[in-house]
Amino acid sequence: MNKIKKKNKAKQPQRRTPPPQKNIKKAAGATFFDKAEKWLGNNSKLSFIVIAALYFFFAFISFNVRITESNDDALYIEAGYKYANDFFNYYYTSNAPLYPMFLSLLISIMGVKLIVFKLFSVLFNFLGLLFLYKAFKGRIPHLILFPVLLVTAVNSYFLYYASQTYTEAFYLFLSGVFFYSFSRLLDTEVVYNNDIRKTYKNWLVFGLFAFLLTMTRNVAVASIPAILVYFLLMKEFRNVFYFIISFGIFKGLFEVIKSLIWGSVGQYGSQSSFIFQKDPYNPAKGMEDLWGLASRYFHNSDLYISKRLFQMLGFKSPDSTTTSTVLTVLVVLLILWGLYRCFKSKNKILILSTVYFAAMLSASFIALATRWDQPRMIMIYLPLILFVILYGIYDIFKRTSTPVQTIFLFILIVISLSSLITSVKKANKNLPVLSKNLKGEKYAGYTPDWINYFKMSEWVGENMPDTALVACRKAPISFIHSNGKQFFPVYKVLYNNPDSSLAYFERNNVTHVILANLRRNPKKADGFIINTIHRILKPIADKYPQKLRVIHKVGEFEPAYLYEINYNAPAYNIIQPTAN
Repeated sequence: MNKIKKKNKAKQPQRRTPPPQKNIKKAAGATFFDKAEKWLGNNSKLSFIVIAALYFFFAFISFNVRITESNDDALYIEAGYKYANDFFNYYYTSNAPLYPMFLSLLISIMGVKLIVFKLFSVLFNFLGLLFLYKAFKGRIPHLILFPVLLVTAVNSYFLYYASQTYTEAFYLFLSGVFFYSFSRLLDTEVVYNNDIRKTYKNWLVFGLFAFLLTMTRNVAVASIPAILVYFLLMKEFRNVFYFIISFGIFKGLFEVIKSLIWGSVGQYGSQSSFIFQKDPYNPAKGMEDLWGLASRYFHNSDLYISKRLFQMLGFKSPDSTTTSTVLTVLVVLLILWGLYRCFKSKNKILILSTVYFAAMLSASFIALATRWDQPRMIMIYLPLILFVILYGIYDIFKRTSTPVQTIFLFILIVISLSSLITSVKKANKNLPVLSKNLKGEKYAGYTPDWINYFKMSEWVGENMPDTALVACRKAPISFIHSNGKQFFPVYKVLYNNPDSSLAYFERNNVTHVILANLRRNPKKADGFIINTIHRILKPIADKYPQKLRVIHKVGEFEPAYLYEINYNAPAYNIIQPTAN
């Protein structure tokens, strides 16, 4: 009986990297780090509950009930609607398809409910925090874990995307589960001495969530070689094989299902040539060469590390446009130092997370045109970046005395307060707008150019027949505001002459076009607008004025126009002879 009890006890997963030991020193000689680790270890659940409460409080006062002007969030909803209504004949290729597939489930149940979708984002963001906590607890010092979770929970950028229908919150949740599944894999490998017969379930879960990451963001394909590199660095060669099998099972199964339902459509094909264009909106400028890609990589490194990263931490104004190679190099050196200390201490989960985000950022820096420059591209890796940087700094201070260790505490306080103050400021600006939105003023918070565009989209949805296909610059946004009417998207000028443009519209059965005056700089009406539609219609109007007719106008300042295209109108104006 005793042997059976011991055997059952041995099968309980044990952490490979144990929690910081308690009471190493006598109370009188304990340093600040010792006391902090002991207190946080004893109160870890309470600490996370406080962080969770702060998150939900700030998520409420920062909540945004509106669709954004950036288009991608509406694009996911539109794709989800198409999946829900024509699942077997539609496959989303603009980005990775998993999130629109999830939205299609909600749409199938309750229709297009923007607030509900946003509440799910709030939930996913929280679940991401929860699984990061579960994955890293006991594997890194509590004095690093909880401040980073706090910074992430109250960070204004995370809070913003927590109330949007972008993929960021969904991805944060999946990546949290991914790292949690890896932590469980580490535990079971120790218990069962790497016996695949006992650990195969953990390998399957790990492979599943690695696959799901690639289905949520296209750039996550870089995570697969990153994981393989990790196992090679750790000289765990059998694990390379195990991971390939576990990932391959789900990837292969999905490809078979996709082939049976949607045919040979690919996830990455539609974007491959687009990514490597010098100008993503002007293919005539050609493709980037090797030097151009290298230049893009280093330019993006400066943009996202020395500008966006410090904006997220509250150390730079959100409107700042300055970059600093010195800051970029400093951050990279801190990451490398932290990674070195991870190798010295054999902290496997931190090694994997650092290799993972380094690979993901590198792929993003190569793939993204510098003009995009969006903080969300680096935001989802912020907790992982802070984990390794603070781990390296913590390692420097851990052998020092309490007075010196308080410097590390000061660093944590500055980072936390900076994020907190930024979030409070943004929340104060958001609350009056949120109050108006909740009272039914759905356009509160928008500028006149967008209000006119939304009203035009609504007018089209209410007054145009189903046979009318309207081209516009922000088709998914028009889809949302027209209550589900399909629009024809125009993201760039394909042709430089009016005849080709007219032929293109006619081939695609376009009957009307929305011409709006959307600001290039959302914060000021300086006359500079998103002029893609203007550059298409102006040559047509100059050569064939009789083929375009305004049938509706919304707004006097920064107005939006609806043009009808009459393809059968005479090619030229007929000049009537005058009487003698």
